[in-house]
Amino acid sequence: MKTTLCTVCCALFVAWLLLSSQPAITQPLSSLYSNLRYRAIGPAISGGRVTAVAGTDLDAQLYYAGGADGGVFKSHDGGITWFSVFDRQPVAAIGALAIDPRNPNIVWAGTGEANPRNEAASGDGMWYSSDGAKTWRHVGLDEAGAISIISIDPRASTTVVAGVLGREFADSAVRGVYLTTDNGQHWSRRLYLGPSSGVSDIVRLPNKPSTLFAGLWQFRRTPWTMTSGGPAGGIYRSDDGGKSWKHVTAPGLPTHITGRIGLAASGNMLYARIQSTEGFVWRSTDQGATWKRMPPSRYIGGRGFYFSRIFADPSNEQRVINLEGVASISSNGAQSFSQTSLHAGYDFHIAWWSRDGKRIIVGSDEGLVISHDGAEHWFQPYDLPFSQIYHVGVDQVSPYYHVCIGLQDNDSWCAPQSVPNQIGVLNRDWVTVAPGDGMWSVFDPLDQNLLWSTETGTSSGQLFLTDFRTGQQAAISPIPRITFGEAANTYDYRFNWDSPIAFTTGPRPRALLGGNVVFASTDRGQTWQVISPDLTRNDRTKQGASGGPVQRDMSDAEVYDTIMYLATTPLDSAVIWAGTDDGLVQLSRDNGATWHNVTPQGLPAWTRVMGMDVGHRNAGTVYAVADGHMSGDERPYIFASDDFGGHWRSIAGDLPANLFVRSIREDPKNNDVLYAGTQRGVWISFDSGNHWNDLRLNMPATAVYDLEIQPDQNDLVVGTHGRGVWILDDLTPLQQLGVARERPLVLFAPRPAYRMFATPPINNSIYAPGGPVAENLFVGENAPNGAIINYFLGQPSASTNIEITDATGRVVRHLKGKAVTGSAGINRASWNLTEDGPVSWNASINKDIEPADGAEVLPGTYNVVVHAAGRDERGSLLVKQDPRDNSSLATYQQRHDALAQLTSEL
Repeated sequence: MKTTLCTVCCALFVAWLLLSSQPAITQPLSSLYSNLRYRAIGPAISGGRVTAVAGTDLDAQLYYAGGADGGVFKSHDGGITWFSVFDRQPVAAIGALAIDPRNPNIVWAGTGEANPRNEAASGDGMWYSSDGAKTWRHVGLDEAGAISIISIDPRASTTVVAGVLGREFADSAVRGVYLTTDNGQHWSRRLYLGPSSGVSDIVRLPNKPSTLFAGLWQFRRTPWTMTSGGPAGGIYRSDDGGKSWKHVTAPGLPTHITGRIGLAASGNMLYARIQSTEGFVWRSTDQGATWKRMPPSRYIGGRGFYFSRIFADPSNEQRVINLEGVASISSNGAQSFSQTSLHAGYDFHIAWWSRDGKRIIVGSDEGLVISHDGAEHWFQPYDLPFSQIYHVGVDQVSPYYHVCIGLQDNDSWCAPQSVPNQIGVLNRDWVTVAPGDGMWSVFDPLDQNLLWSTETGTSSGQLFLTDFRTGQQAAISPIPRITFGEAANTYDYRFNWDSPIAFTTGPRPRALLGGNVVFASTDRGQTWQVISPDLTRNDRTKQGASGGPVQRDMSDAEVYDTIMYLATTPLDSAVIWAGTDDGLVQLSRDNGATWHNVTPQGLPAWTRVMGMDVGHRNAGTVYAVADGHMSGDERPYIFASDDFGGHWRSIAGDLPANLFVRSIREDPKNNDVLYAGTQRGVWISFDSGNHWNDLRLNMPATAVYDLEIQPDQNDLVVGTHGRGVWILDDLTPLQQLGVARERPLVLFAPRPAYRMFATPPINNSIYAPGGPVAENLFVGENAPNGAIINYFLGQPSASTNIEITDATGRVVRHLKGKAVTGSAGINRASWNLTEDGPVSWNASINKDIEPADGAEVLPGTYNVVVHAAGRDERGSLLVKQDPRDNSSLATYQQRHDALAQLTSEL
């Protein structure tokens, strides 16, 4: 028996040694904060670029819409209301959508925007759904970059032809026409003209579905120019369902090189919208055997690389709609066109037309519009939050601070981050503050009623100053002359498409504006001084005219050798940092009198220094992010220095190798915590950039162009270039996660809460049919009402509950049941600053859950106790009165006592 016992003990000891020698299974950090979530506040009133639409003749109520980088939305009521169906996928840029003509539950989504402008986003291939977009699976073409068109064979649902434009900024092998006959399990490339040519459009003859025409197009963009057109392009034809193709050289077509090509077919008529020096619209009446150039039109021909799409009415072969800066319709076979007012701004890109010719859905830079009567009347839905933000700015007003944004082609806007209407942030809460393609919005450091904002498209750094008190606006650019459409080397000063603004610190701050030099103003833009030499590489070979060889296109998006970012630090008012679009970091430590090139080693030339941030504890700490994707380099570049750029270190860490970064922020309360805005969401580092973790949470995988941390509320404000503004309330648990994760239970110090008075909903009843607002209006989510209580659990606890007591020790509120969570990691509960309500009957459906509300608590200090897993954690919470309310504490007390008495009698 002793021998047996000894043997067993030895065996157990050896087993323990073996187990202990195995590497520990560590819990991913992201799982510790997975309970946190962002809230989206829009806007949706200003739209955003819709790049793909789809409808079906099998269900007149069914539509899909895809955003440039906003994912896919679905409507099942004819376009009245929309809801997102693609947000959990790892990509949000949509290039093409198609519904199976035999089964409306089958949907194809090709990713990557196929309008190759300067901020177009790439995709990750093709996606497929067989259950009406409830679930999706990836079906290949991973390296496609951008998919421009999807054509499903009406005779066989498993047979699909896809047009791949490819990479916008680099050569790529995955281009041309691809064919699958097994629902995307396998793809074969059937037409390929080279690594710089892709497909702009494909059309299938309606009465001969085995015949297809494809437009191919040679295109390339760099940070300083773009070329559209070349010998590797033209119209190609297939008569065997896309298996083989021949170049169409039929009589009547252009004889010189062509650019982007759009195609449409109806009946026996075939139309081509061609970027060409010989015309713009061609028509064939014999299914492509011969062609005729149609008469010119004032509405056709602009920016061929960006537009060149034409669509034909399936019920009337004489009727076509041409989409570009304006939309125009022809009813005589493209002999003439007239502008149609779609009430959706400008820059139209995509359309779908029903077989009966009555239903049309059109996507533009400002959203989409729909007609149900053959283009006689149009309506625009206002619940599609596709807003494309360049920068965000916040003021210091608490708790309802303002968020201001610049939108692509949609002006600059401001709104409060929350509103006291018991509903949420509505479209009506957003107001315009500057015109054009909105860019920067920065509040004046001495007067929060003044907003500085920039807009693009003039290459003169157009700068505006808006007074919120009066609504007055003044143009205060240092270069008042509007310049547009000229080569950059002809300008006295060069301004980026995204000209930066900043302020020096100290008692007399100066406004700074970046061109190729730094401008400074001490009188709010009335006068300006140049305080730097040219801080760029000033390579004049990269400052020529953009576009060609077919059409010049000089929107000033390609103006190069410019300053992209300016940064200052409150720790040293003489310090100014500048980052350029040609890969330089410049520093002045004497208010701009002298400058020094402190560019990090390892930063490739010609990359764009997109973002910078300064340290909150050390005046010499600086961060810089650079983006090389416009040169074909999608690697992340993040650098940090603690000695004014004397020495740099890469802190890109373990970020994915193909995830470039646009914005960086050091946490103001924990300098080990960093936030990075990447091309597909937010990432966080808890160790100064050595390791990174995904902080996307419930956000779609859209590009994050800017990040701001609002200091009073400690919120992370995220500006996405495809889905508007997202806010992560109260960063405290992330700031303290490093310490909390070593303990079984932690109550994070609650931030002050405000007893805000709420106004009644619009229709005075949140119980009205359909809710307080119409279902087709976007409603942004308000911040949690009252107090946010954050706590950390080392292990799950089903018995978690929270008690809140006043200064006398009286329990004023219990939070339990569904009002709290007990997951391992960070948990978040909210308290609406009311006391417990009347006790529920035992037979009540409310038994064992949070009771109804009681009286509102008084302003003052309260104690919070979290009970979990047999442990208690305590902390204090300060409740402040509404800053808009001047009532005395005695008035608050009278109101409280009356409500408490009423509650006690229920």
